[in-house]
Amino acid sequence: MLNNVNLEALGNYVNVITNQPAEAIAALGVTATWKGGVSTEITTHSKQIGSTSVEKQFKYSIGEPEELLGDNLNPNPQDYILGGLAGCMMVGFVVGATSKGIKLDSVNLTIVGNLDLRGFLEVDPNVTIGFEELQFNFEVEGSGTQEDYAAIAAHVQKVSPGYNTIANPVKISINKDLHSII
Repeated sequence: MLNNVNLEALGNYVNVITNQPAEAIAALGVTATWKGGVSTEITTHSKQIGSTSVEKQFKYSIGEPEELLGDNLNPNPQDYILGGLAGCMMVGFVVGATSKGIKLDSVNLTIVGNLDLRGFLEVDPNVTIGFEELQFNFEVEGSGTQEDYAAIAAHVQKVSPGYNTIANPVKISINKDLHSII
């Protein structure tokens, strides 16, 4: 297996979802639990991938730096957003390189951006809330060429669910029926 990636298994799965589109639907979710102050514990839901139930939950903590009332003991929400995006793109890059027969020795993806907290803290209504721009930099060592890596990165940008969830508008709905437990 090149780069420790099982392309045969991926090909088999692609055949399944090509012939049975319902098997391609992945249902994901998380539950956030307030832990006091500005700390939150996230629990992932078990996943449903097509007709297969993946009974596995993970827990992780979200915090804030001291400047935003936290204790700086855990990554903040934006760290997780960027980390999730980087992880999704890394998978796509490695699989893309492997499918082209490129042996990878190392791959690093750095994503950086600036947040102007005046928007979030409602200091200036003209400031964008959220990142205005994210800059990506792949550093790759392997048997491919610079052109190979650039083409793979462009393809990952096109097909990455993480990238496209952030780059394109996503319909978000919030249940307005809030429940109070007394």
